[in-house]
Amino acid sequence: MKKEIKILFKIQAVLKRCGYFDISRISREVLEYINEKNISIESVLKEIESGKPWEYICNKASFRDKTFFVNEDVLIPRVETEQIVEIAKDNLDGIKNIVDVGTGSGCIIISLYKELGNKFNYIGIDISDKAISIAKRNDTDGYIKFVKGDLLDNIELNTPTLYIANLPYIPKEMYENLDRSVKDFEPKIALSGGVDGLKYYKKLIKQIKNVNSILIMEVEPSTIPKLKDFTHNLDLHIYKDIFGRERFIRLIPSPQV
Repeated sequence: MKKEIKILFKIQAVLKRCGYFDISRISREVLEYINEKNISIESVLKEIESGKPWEYICNKASFRDKTFFVNEDVLIPRVETEQIVEIAKDNLDGIKNIVDVGTGSGCIIISLYKELGNKFNYIGIDISDKAISIAKRNDTDGYIKFVKGDLLDNIELNTPTLYIANLPYIPKEMYENLDRSVKDFEPKIALSGGVDGLKYYKKLIKQIKNVNSILIMEVEPSTIPKLKDFTHNLDLHIYKDIFGRERFIRLIPSPQV
């Protein structure tokens, strides 16, 4: 017991030095991981000290109390993103299809299926073959259709659809100043949203043509004024995240955009 406590203190010291917040929980996970894998604590601590996120080391991330496989081919799910699932669930009147654009690990669309059941047609889209492979691995029920595509290029739906998008939204200048644990390890293709952070959202909004559909997006708060200019003639509603920042947009797209 004393040896375990000593190891935990050692792990916590490294986590604290590396800027982790939930040190107590993660240190326990690290200890369980090294015991399960029968590997040295030094090798794991070396990876943590390199800046590599813990989720990529253990290949697991939590999202809405579910565990998802992740590696450096997909973003690590963020706690604030969990709210997009709740927003989606509040906007389902008349909806037939739920489409997750830029699905990554599949955490959003899989969570919706787990919480809503098979009453909808679920589709996850990503431009990355590796991301699609990971999303399929996480979809243990095999109910969701995962499609490789550049936004909606390979999708044509004529019935009311809820589109959900957590696309790359970090403006170029902001991306260059990201913490190294993000910039050096998480896929740039899933983060960088062009000069203004809206490169992919502008294209997606133009692609949505089917009537009675809704688009819910997660965005970088600083990009919202420019997004409002781009969508000034559309029905737009802003939601704040759990930290009080304007983070999510509900948009009623239009063929005239």
